[in-house]
Amino acid sequence: MHNPKYQWQTLPPVDKQNLVAEISDQCQLPVALANLLVARGIDSLTAAQHFLKPQLQDIADPHGLHDIDAAVERLEMAVANGEKITIYGDYDVDGLTSTALMYEVLTGIGAEVNYYIPNRFTDGYGPNLAAYQRLIEQGTQLILTVDNGISGKDEIAAVKAQGIDVVVTDHHSIPAALPVDVPIVHPQYPGSEYPGGDLSGVGVAFKVAWALLEEFPTEVLDLVAMGELADLVDVTGENRALIKLGLQQLQTGMRPGVTELLKLAKVKLAEVDEQTIGFQLAPRLNALGRLGDANLGVELLTSFDDEQVVALAQQVDAANQERQRIVKELNQQADAQAQTPANQARQTLVINGDGWHQGVLGIVASHVVATTGKPTIVLGSEDGQLAKGSGRGVAGFDLFQALDQHRDLMTSFGGHTMACGLSLPVANLDQLAQA
Repeated sequence: MHNPKYQWQTLPPVDKQNLVAEISDQCQLPVALANLLVARGIDSLTAAQHFLKPQLQDIADPHGLHDIDAAVERLEMAVANGEKITIYGDYDVDGLTSTALMYEVLTGIGAEVNYYIPNRFTDGYGPNLAAYQRLIEQGTQLILTVDNGISGKDEIAAVKAQGIDVVVTDHHSIPAALPVDVPIVHPQYPGSEYPGGDLSGVGVAFKVAWALLEEFPTEVLDLVAMGELADLVDVTGENRALIKLGLQQLQTGMRPGVTELLKLAKVKLAEVDEQTIGFQLAPRLNALGRLGDANLGVELLTSFDDEQVVALAQQVDAANQERQRIVKELNQQADAQAQTPANQARQTLVINGDGWHQGVLGIVASHVVATTGKPTIVLGSEDGQLAKGSGRGVAGFDLFQALDQHRDLMTSFGGHTMACGLSLPVANLDQLAQA
């Protein structure tokens, strides 16, 4: 018998029929939709109205975030003193939009600033001491991490020992050992009472920008919507408002690089919605980091040169077409492994192949999860010695926690509840599968 892709759960009948009737009447909704809202936790007419029509006031004040005032103070000092600031980002859409947002804002207030997007294949994800060292040798005096940094305790300590300051902004799962003696802006920092815990990296960067500018930066909300939707945040509360307002900003066409990408995707500006970002823009931008140099993505997002954005958008689109070809081939091979008798008997899957393109393994893992319903790690090895890959989880299974207690098997590891990146010796693959 074919296993279903999803495990459907039937909601019990809602017993708050008076509330359902009120929401249906006041919000002009069919009863079935009002029933669904209540079943999903909407407990008042006001909550329903906020959910259906998110407002600016739904977005929390940035000063509630841990260490944000210290981070802003250090950035202001760097701008005032003409220090060279390097934004150290990440190669996915959340990382690219975070980098573009901070670069645009810091440039706008006169900072001497550049950015660095790590290479997936040579630098790996997150803090990398060799990359940090190269930046310092090129004159960087302050490193600002966006969408990464929380797992960089040792690398950041080594940088601090050289007299170079670091400001960390991140949203990934909190490791046991945190960087010390640096501002850490994180919505889930231990002991923090920040109300919106599920901001993505660009959401955190937006809050830093807001606090730095001391005014609400509407013009970068398009970047926030792109990064948050691409990173699959919880689309409730302030995220819902950020995304709604960001989609409206995107439709103004004020960002030439995005407008050019939409042309290639044959999508009209006025029709841009969350589906456009999830299935048209995000895969194209993500393809850059999957196949090579993602710095092009930040160039595209921040350029206002019409000729340049046309050329960059075409490069992005070509990378995505190549990514699609590779993924199709690897999906078939991964499916074959997932359907072996041994793997059919397992609750979690570790799948690997020699020479598999490491840039697309997260997509392949997501595909296997969708077809099997099992948490899956997909790895590839180029030299037969070291395997690198990505994991994707399922609801109710904390992938990060499941792996965090087995760090001794891995050479690098990071991520959050539903997704992770890791590398380990090929010799440890069987132990990982058992763990």
